Amino acid sequence: MVKVNHQKWLQSLIPWVSAAIIFVFLTSDAWAGDGSKPLGHINPYLRMTGELYGSYEAWDFFRPSPAINNDNSYDLWALRARLGALLTTSYVDGYAQAQYVGLYGLPNDAVASPGGPLGLGAAYFQANQSTNVSNIFLRQAHLDFKFSSLGVPGAFLKIGRFEFMDGMEYKTGNEKFDSLKRSRVAQRLLASNIVHVGRTFDGFAAVYDQAGFNMTMTATRPTQGGFTAEGQSQISDINLFYAAVTSKKDVLLPGTEGRIFYVNYDDKRNTQVVDNRAAADRPRLDSQNLNIHTVGAHLLTLHQLKGGSADALLWGAYQFGDWTNQKHQAWAIAAEAGYQWSAAAFKPWLRALYFVSSGDDDATDVKHKTFFSLLPNGRGYVKFPFYNLMNMQDAYIQLNLSPTPQTRVTIDLHHLSLTSSSDLFYKGLGPTMKSGAFGYSGQSSAGSSDVGQSLDISFTHTLTKALSWRFYYGHAFGGTVFRSIYQGKKDADMVYLDFNLVF
Repeated sequence: MVKVNHQKWLQSLIPWVSAAIIFVFLTSDAWAGDGSKPLGHINPYLRMTGELYGSYEAWDFFRPSPAINNDNSYDLWALRARLGALLTTSYVDGYAQAQYVGLYGLPNDAVASPGGPLGLGAAYFQANQSTNVSNIFLRQAHLDFKFSSLGVPGAFLKIGRFEFMDGMEYKTGNEKFDSLKRSRVAQRLLASNIVHVGRTFDGFAAVYDQAGFNMTMTATRPTQGGFTAEGQSQISDINLFYAAVTSKKDVLLPGTEGRIFYVNYDDKRNTQVVDNRAAADRPRLDSQNLNIHTVGAHLLTLHQLKGGSADALLWGAYQFGDWTNQKHQAWAIAAEAGYQWSAAAFKPWLRALYFVSSGDDDATDVKHKTFFSLLPNGRGYVKFPFYNLMNMQDAYIQLNLSPTPQTRVTIDLHHLSLTSSSDLFYKGLGPTMKSGAFGYSGQSSAGSSDVGQSLDISFTHTLTKALSWRFYYGHAFGGTVFRSIYQGKKDADMVYLDFNLVF
């Protein structure tokens, strides 16, 4: 059973009561007016944007034993509010957005020794050193220059602090195709959506968008976020360069788009690298930094057929460069295919998915061969984040059902194994702090490759175009890798309930 501290629980209700009042106010007919003006639009040049997000989570994680601070069962609350202003002109747009984030009821006894953080709640406490933490900071502030009026249609330049998602450089306008892009292509390597706090990027993005193709180039530094509520600060010791050329849907092949991309990741933070070498042999990045080059491509296709639709995805990346004092060579591949019976009851959509990334099979040589995930989406590709996609094989089946047009049920069944049993079992969501934490952790698998299985069930209901809520349950069946790490409890559960209001 999940244990609840009732005093903390009552304290955590304060922001939720405030959120409920705001919610009722925002969704009332009186505030909406006569409906003649879209929500948030002040005049043709000025628009206000906003988001109100809340989440309740309950964790019953794996437990190491013997260990201290191994409380694996707890719950927590999260509240996030964003308010922005967009000014639009013929030559340049300006946007600024502030964010409030609050994390409440974090466990102060769930960072086990040995064992590390027991779930994300423990990771939040470890990063913030408080059971209740909140902060307000500048999330975005950028100018978007439009060169169409200067005789260069389709050319744009964004400067400042902004969101960025690799793989989502443009939208097709086809709702189903774009939904696949958002969920199965975007943010595999560079993401703004990372659990509750999120991250943004400081720098510039240049775009040249035409009818048949899109060219995008960015040079940025990420902000903090993810686990720490101090999202204002820039991680100045990480430099990112990204470039992509996308052939738009239907240009080369019917129903198909393709992209080639390149990422350079340079990291010289004040922290120690994590890999399968002994801890004493791992250099610090401020003395021998990481400089990783990633080249890759994706093909995404969707075809309407009689009575349904078929889709497929192929994504791949190859990495090379310097992993401190080792040469880095690694790779990852994702292959997916699905079919939806659109005319059947509940519109069942069955998909088969396989992901594999390289691991390092020899800690004593001069090469590092573990695929490095850079700064990925927090829960986009691993809904129950007790693992990540480094040195991992993830084969799973996904079933989507739509009982009503506003309701969606998704069921995933995963089989997980390590690519190399000589490498570590990795966890983490990427760099989220300027110093002190690498962003990924690793544990010995004791020569085993069987990570286990996991079951994900989510229920999403869209109440209006602006408001939705979701229920999620995840269960992990630990394999022999977990039996060697967590002697006290070898399976895990996670439940969360959240809502999201945007305008």
